[in-house]
Amino acid sequence: MNTPPAVSRPVQLWDMVDGPMPRGVLGLGDPDVHVIDGVATMFLGGFSTSFRNRLYVATLEAGCDPAGPSWNLAADARGRALAITPDPPRGAWDAAGMHTPSYVPSTADQPARIYYTGRRSAKQYGPSSEYAIGALELLDGGWRRREQPVIRGDGRRRSVLEPLVVHDGDRYLMWFQANPFEIGPGDLPDYEIRVAESADGASWSDPRVFTTSSEGFFDNALTRVPGGWLMVLARGADIHGSGGMPPQGLWTSTAPELSMDPDSWSAPRHVLRTDAPGMPEHLARGTYGPGVLRTVDPDRVTLYATGVRAAPRWPRLIGSRLLHGHSPVVPSPFYLSVAALDLHVETRTGDQRHSAH
Repeated sequence: MNTPPAVSRPVQLWDMVDGPMPRGVLGLGDPDVHVIDGVATMFLGGFSTSFRNRLYVATLEAGCDPAGPSWNLAADARGRALAITPDPPRGAWDAAGMHTPSYVPSTADQPARIYYTGRRSAKQYGPSSEYAIGALELLDGGWRRREQPVIRGDGRRRSVLEPLVVHDGDRYLMWFQANPFEIGPGDLPDYEIRVAESADGASWSDPRVFTTSSEGFFDNALTRVPGGWLMVLARGADIHGSGGMPPQGLWTSTAPELSMDPDSWSAPRHVLRTDAPGMPEHLARGTYGPGVLRTVDPDRVTLYATGVRAAPRWPRLIGSRLLHGHSPVVPSPFYLSVAALDLHVETRTGDQRHSAH
């Protein structure tokens, strides 16, 4: 790609502070976007009002702009957000919650799946935290959870998160994050993106490193474009307000073929800078959990991301809002949003990859 990419101003879809927020959930993130049976469909992770991390699905109203606010979260008969699967049983490896969904359609011999991150530990972050990657399978019209993880960490990087799974030809490819533990307040990131291959989507090869911790990428998304593939990358946002994080936002990279080899991909380009002047406050501490959707326009792609708001701790935030006549917010260590924006870019592929700037 020789023409610098251009992005539109981000549009807020859901936000923990300014809303709107569907009934039954306190926050949403990790948008994974596809066209399923002709309908634009978004899978999300969410934090319910019963304080559970669950998976949800939203669909776009017919004829509406995918970069606009016309996404509707599936709801039950009472109008409350409807999780796509029951909570894992008590004592299960992922009983502490499920998030970061990645949908893959069915093949001739494998069911549709949603891969997700499950928390194996009681601790959410810090040296005692640990995560693994599991899968749901669409069987008899419902999403059924596989009892065991499909990917686990290793001795040095015990946690694996943020799965991105694509079926291409006769193989599945999974990109995922590996880290020593989930960072907490004051911790600096140590993220490595790895990639593994599978014939059936259940048994996976030993992973190889795709991006190193020095590059700082947290997770990614993929879509086909004319002439090849487009990858969107994000770095882990400063969710705890610790400071000292690498530059934030979204990057894009292209390749003529879907490849596990990082050298087959073009140099990542920084297309959304969340430290840019005029950036909305709900993205100001960075983005992660990207999603990507191709439209009928070959040079238009819609990007999605989880944004982290630049906000003080809850007591100060609620005091400020009440002082200015705004409604109070739910206590939270950080405040998330889901945003959409258009990417207008030439889709030629094949530039040689080098370090991101």
